[in-house]
Order: sequence, then structure tokens, then C-alpha cells
Amino acid sequence: MRNILSMLMACVLTLCAQAEVKVASLHPLLSEMARAVGGGQITVVDLFPANVELHEFSPQPADVAAASGSRLVLACGKGMEPYLEGLKESLPSGAAVLELGSTVPDVKLPDGRGCDPHWWNNPTNMKRAALALAGELGKLDAEHAASYRAGYAKYAAEMDTLDREARLAFSRIPKESRVLVTEHAAMCHFCAQYGFTPIPIYGIAKESQGDTAGMARVLSQLRESRVRCIFREWTESPRALEALAEQIGASIRPLALDGICPDLKGYAAIFRANVKNITEGLGPAPQP
Repeated sequence: MRNILSMLMACVLTLCAQAEVKVASLHPLLSEMARAVGGGQITVVDLFPANVELHEFSPQPADVAAASGSRLVLACGKGMEPYLEGLKESLPSGAAVLELGSTVPDVKLPDGRGCDPHWWNNPTNMKRAALALAGELGKLDAEHAASYRAGYAKYAAEMDTLDREARLAFSRIPKESRVLVTEHAAMCHFCAQYGFTPIPIYGIAKESQGDTAGMARVLSQLRESRVRCIFREWTESPRALEALAEQIGASIRPLALDGICPDLKGYAAIFRANVKNITEGLGPAPQP
């Protein structure tokens, strides 16, 4: 009996020594990054619910409760979460908020009135954020710092692969055709990385829909640029853009602008689908 008790006590002590770091996340792509970098050393709690639009999400008391015990809460930052300051005040003591977007250089919106907060649409930015995450996890759990560095290295290699694939695909698009017209202003980081000119029809979210004067300016710009394809948000109906596309003789294709798409699982699938649609929409027209 004494031997059995000793064995049980040893098991309990081993489990305590291997206690995982709990991390809460406010975006699915950040959750995926945390699992890749943290591996089995961390537990990730997704606070962002399924089937909710990014710009409409606001944490509820149940979300704060789910974050209880977390040592780290991952946020996009750059103003993407207008509720963030209030959330910080509501979190249990000991939980630090890491705004991963703060590690990424700003990219101005086309109108110069602000910066694009959708920084994840550039895989090089994801590398920067993952490096910061690995460093923070290493501070919280120094015993497994080497494991976090290894997780980052593997994740960074995957982002490098995506970047190379995109550059190769876009090499087939003539420079004069590298005009990326999107439903919302969400691809400025992407455009800065790959040499496209962004033209958002609306603002960052949906706040500028119904601006007739603004739409007239956009329509004039699209005609002048001879745009062949307009890109809508993957989860939105194309109906809102059909009349506009018809006026300029353009096609419509989907892009996952907010990094959230029920049809596509994971960052690599989302990024590759975006690259494919952009290449097919803007690349050389097939020969008859």
C-alpha cells in the first residue's frame, strides 16, 4: 500500500511539474499560431466564437470567465479590438494581454486617414508576431523556452514557404494589372508586400457603405485603372457588388479578408486560396 501511495504521489507531482501555460486568444489565426509555437506546453482557449464576423465581436462575461486562469491573452491590436481596454480591466489579475500587431510595421490606408489593422494578410507579419509570442512564452515558462523557439522556427519556415509561393504566382501578373480592388480596406499589408495598389470600395468594415459621392469616385478610379476583377469578402453575398462590376465589365471573386472563413481551415489554406483567386482574377487572360 505504501508503494502504491508513493507511486500516486509521484504521478501527481509529475503532472504539477508539467502544468501547461493557459493562453486565451481573440482571433482564430492567433489561436492557430499559439498552438504551433507552444505545442504541447500550452493550452489555448478560443474566445472568438464560430460564425461571428470579426468587426461585430465583443467579449461577453462568459468569455471573460473562459479566460480565467490564462497567463496570456492574445489580441490582434492596431485598433482591431475596440473593446480591448475594457477587457483588460475585466480580466483576472495575472493575465497579460499581448497585442501581436504591435510587432508589425504600420501600413497606411489609401486615403491616408489611418492604418490597416488587418496585418495578418502578410505572412512575413505572421513571422514577426510568432517570434514575439515565442519570446513571451519563454519568459512565462523558461523551462520550455527552447521548445517555443523550435515551434517558432517551424512556423516561420511555413510562412516563408507561403511568401515564396505568392511571389512566384504573382510574377505572372503584369505590373499594370496589379490593382487589388476589395470590398473593404483589409489588404494594404498584403499589397505593400507584393507590389499591388489597393483600392477599397468601402472602409475598414461596413461603416462607409451608402456614401454615394465616395462610390462615384471609386467607380471613376476603377474605370481609369481598367480593373478586370473585384474581390468581395468570402462570407458576403456578391449582390452588393454585381451592379458595380457590371458597369466596368469586371468579374467578382472572393477573398478571406478578415482571416475567418468557415470554408477554409487554417492560415495556409486561407492565404493560398486568396493567392489563387487574385492570380486567376488579375493574371493574363487565357488565349482563345
